[in-house]
Amino acid sequence: MHLNRHIPFLFAFILTLTSCSITDKIGIVQIEIMKPGIVNIPYHADTIAIFNRDFYKSDTCKFEYFNGLNANKDTTVKYRNLLNSCADGLAKTLENEGYFKKVYNFRDSLNGLWPNEQFSAEQKEELFKKTRSNVWVLLDYFHFYQNWIGTHWDYNTIAAQLSWTIAFRNDTLSYFYNQSDTLIYDNAQANTLIKDGNIKPLLKNAAETFGQSFGSKLIPSWISVDRMYYKSANPNMLKAESFARENNWLKAAEIWNRMTVSKNKKMAAKACYNMALACEMEGKPDLSIDWLIHSYKLTRKNVEHQFNCKRYINILALRKKDFERLN
Repeated sequence: MHLNRHIPFLFAFILTLTSCSITDKIGIVQIEIMKPGIVNIPYHADTIAIFNRDFYKSDTCKFEYFNGLNANKDTTVKYRNLLNSCADGLAKTLENEGYFKKVYNFRDSLNGLWPNEQFSAEQKEELFKKTRSNVWVLLDYFHFYQNWIGTHWDYNTIAAQLSWTIAFRNDTLSYFYNQSDTLIYDNAQANTLIKDGNIKPLLKNAAETFGQSFGSKLIPSWISVDRMYYKSANPNMLKAESFARENNWLKAAEIWNRMTVSKNKKMAAKACYNMALACEMEGKPDLSIDWLIHSYKLTRKNVEHQFNCKRYINILALRKKDFERLN
C-alpha cells in the first residue's frame, strides 16, 4: 500500500457491529487512522539505506533456549545471519509500503566503516554520499532472550531486544530506538518451521518479523481503531446512522446537528456525541471536543455517559498531537 504523504489524516468507515447496552444502546464503528512514525522524517528524505552494524558483536553470545526440560545452547546459530534477516524484514516492509522512492539494503556489507559508536559530521556525510541515501538506519544490537522452543507443547515464545540508530542527511543529530518484542508461535506454526529439530528456520522467521515490526513503527502507518456512537430508534437518528454506514458523514452530521437542540436532553446528548464522531471523521478534533463537552453537560446524572465523553476527549487530545507530527 502506497501512503500519500500529502494527506496526514484519513478515515475509512468499514463496518458497524452489533450494539450493546450500557445506559443506552451504542454502536461500534471500525475506522483506519494514520499514526506518525517514531521519528519525524523530513519531507526531502526519500531514499533510505539499511545496515546491520552489530556494534556490540552479538555472536560473542551463544544462542540459548529452553525446550521444556533443559536449557540448551546452539552454537550453530549465528547472530550475524539473524541480524541480516532482520534487516531483510525491515527492507521488505519499507519496499512494500512505498513510503521511500528507493530502499537500499546493505546488510553487513559495510561493516568496518564505523570503528566508533558515534559519528562525526564528516563521517555521516561520507556515508550518505557512498550509499546515495538521505536516511540511514543501523541495526546496532540484536539478542534473543527467554526463548521457549519445542514441538511438544501448544506454543513457542521468542523474545528479542534490538537497538537501532536513525540518521538524516543535513541533521546533526542521530536518533536511537530500543525495541523489545515477543512473538508467540502456536504448535502448528512452529512445526512448519522446525524440521528434524532444526530451529534455525523458526529463528530466521522471527528475526524477519522483528524487522518488519520496526518498519511499521518507523514510518507513518495505518491502524484500525474502534469508535463508539449512540444508536436510537428515532427515525431521524436511524436515517443519520444510515448515512454514516455509507461513509457520508456530512449528511449524517446535518441530521445529528438538528437533533442536538432536541427538547429531549437524552436524545440531544446522543446527537452531540455523534457530532463529535462526525467532526473527527472530517479531521476537526477541536470541534469534536467542543461537542463532547456539550454532550457531557446535558447528562450530569449519567455517570457512564460522562465517562464515555471523558474517554473520547482523551483520545482526541492524543490525535491532535498526531496531527501536528503528521503535518
